[in-house]
Amino acid sequence: MPDLAATLQSHFGFSEFRGGQKEVIEALLADRPALAIFPTGGGKSLCYQLPAVLLDGLTLVVSPLIALMKDQVDTLRDRNIAAARLDSTLTAEEAHAIYDQMRRGTLTMLYVAPERLANENFRNRLASTHISLLAIDEAHCISEWGHNFRPDYLKLAKFARDLGITRILALTATATPEVAADIRRNFNIAEADHTQLSFHRPNLQLRVTSCLEADKRRTLLERLRKDPTAPTIIYGTRQETAESLA
Repeated sequence: MPDLAATLQSHFGFSEFRGGQKEVIEALLADRPALAIFPTGGGKSLCYQLPAVLLDGLTLVVSPLIALMKDQVDTLRDRNIAAARLDSTLTAEEAHAIYDQMRRGTLTMLYVAPERLANENFRNRLASTHISLLAIDEAHCISEWGHNFRPDYLKLAKFARDLGITRILALTATATPEVAADIRRNFNIAEADHTQLSFHRPNLQLRVTSCLEADKRRTLLERLRKDPTAPTIIYGTRQETAESLA
């Protein structure tokens, strides 16, 4: 087993692991698939970024969030880690440059959206690339039990089997027991390699105000007027609701 603490310090500038990270990383380095359910800000990304710099081959990261891809790729490049993203914002020339890096084996990490794997040309390129690790962010999207089910995620397990990828990391901040079991089943993850952290956040308070539907907007405005300068986010279930409220 490589010196994980030294790698953590030299590549990422941290002196110690957060809870759960080391267990997940050790499972992956032992060539076992793993599931990490960490709260937002719990350090999920390091669980595949650190193994990526230790393993020979490409770490493929599947994520539905373009903004997250760009932010992480920029950060990794600042740390002199060869990372790239393939998304709809790139020009043809930029995409070909990434394909060339894949062909030459000089790319450490590649971020793609799940829909990218529906592209036959891209799958053919991956078939001739040594993929050392497949990391799947927002893995709850694979489960029909989940609130954000995306059909393209269902194809990921078959994609991994077709390419013979056994080192898989499924990551999410949101998973009920049913969703977690679904993820483990799809990727043959043992319960012992399912690492889940507490979602308790001591800096957050939750309060609920019960009111009739007809009173919702009046109650909301009363709350806002108590402290009109406080930063506030209001969620709506439909676009027209948000627009009319605004």
